[in-house]
Amino acid sequence: MKILFATEYYQPFTPGGTPWSLSLLARELRRRGEEVAVVTPNYGAAPSEDVDGVPVFRFPFWRKLAPGQALAPVRDHVNPVFHLLMARAVVAAARRFGCDVVHAQEKHALAGAFLASRYLRRPVFLSLRDFGLICPITTCLLSRSHVPEDCGSLKLQRECAAFFLDRYIGGGRLRRLRVRASLALLYLDARLKGALVRRVDGVVGVSRSILDIYGRAGRAPMDRAHVVYNLPPPARTPSPANRRHRLANLGLPDRPLVLYVGKLSLGKGFPVFVEAARAVLERMPEVCFVAAGAGAPGPAAGTPVRLLGSRPHAEVERLYDLADVVVHPAVWPEPFSRVLLEAAAFAKPVVGTRIGGTPEAVEDKVTGLLVERNGPQALAQAIVDLLGDEALRRTLGQTAAEVVARKFGPDGVIDQLLAAYRTAAR
Repeated sequence: MKILFATEYYQPFTPGGTPWSLSLLARELRRRGEEVAVVTPNYGAAPSEDVDGVPVFRFPFWRKLAPGQALAPVRDHVNPVFHLLMARAVVAAARRFGCDVVHAQEKHALAGAFLASRYLRRPVFLSLRDFGLICPITTCLLSRSHVPEDCGSLKLQRECAAFFLDRYIGGGRLRRLRVRASLALLYLDARLKGALVRRVDGVVGVSRSILDIYGRAGRAPMDRAHVVYNLPPPARTPSPANRRHRLANLGLPDRPLVLYVGKLSLGKGFPVFVEAARAVLERMPEVCFVAAGAGAPGPAAGTPVRLLGSRPHAEVERLYDLADVVVHPAVWPEPFSRVLLEAAAFAKPVVGTRIGGTPEAVEDKVTGLLVERNGPQALAQAIVDLLGDEALRRTLGQTAAEVVARKFGPDGVIDQLLAAYRTAAR
């Protein structure tokens, strides 16, 4: 089978977890004897090349980015020119590479992939990795498990936008008006893409949770929906190098290390992490709390949480290796975070929240600990429990590595994806 992935980002441009997930998926498909190629904008790399044996076709694009975690403005991906460029590039790649199925791996790649697939008369799939095709901000999910039934553009402007502006944008009347206008356009874009979602040949959700939320909101064809989890990275062998020396190279003290990886945002639970850190430090002042991710620190100012900012993926992996506990305190229903898989690859126990796709990856008291969202005291207690019991940490971490390798291993994941493709082809 010849498969074309259409995506907004691919290596070496990696502003989130999706490019890493796609890289692993493409390599495993090739290992199974399938042919896969990637179509993506060219932010400043070779027009075409093999990346880890996968052909990558990059179409000319006006935005240039440095390799790594730089992110293009959303407006670059929500305009008709981008959709037409993507469609033309997919058709050109199909003529050069061949094509049995087109798979839009991110929401803004959908329109171009859909147009190209219909021209090519091939099935088209869409991966759901976030809630952007329901609403551009989904602040409702910070306190709810599903989108309210009266979700709409008027509700967005009357209720949700004010909360978003206060928490994320701040003052400046003109700036707030511009953001409101952008939210209105993004909501319209989501609804227009929603019409395409109902017409795709298959929808792939990275967790049962995200499909459930889309299904209840009436925004995805559940009769064509499939759960295909992200692939975990290969299991890692702990570094034999001196721990104190490795910590010093990162500017960190030789103390118990609690690690947070991700944006320093409300939805990811960073403010809850900060409150939990304060509570833990009252009882265990020797603990070092570290956050690796982009974003404004907000309430972290003045606390011992060490903010490392965005770091290269290889450096984040070194942090996983050094961590005693990894914390993923998501407040919104995180679809399926790569943090959970990457921590398991290093046999590290995770403290997560009982929301979204996290309980699908972390089994409470078996592969990690789960607490209720927005509960800093419960989060702090779980951290204390793990830091105070080395045997428990080792047991949970090792079990996590074994369970993740078995439950989300490449053979099962690839089988599920190929079965979905073949169903659509029939």
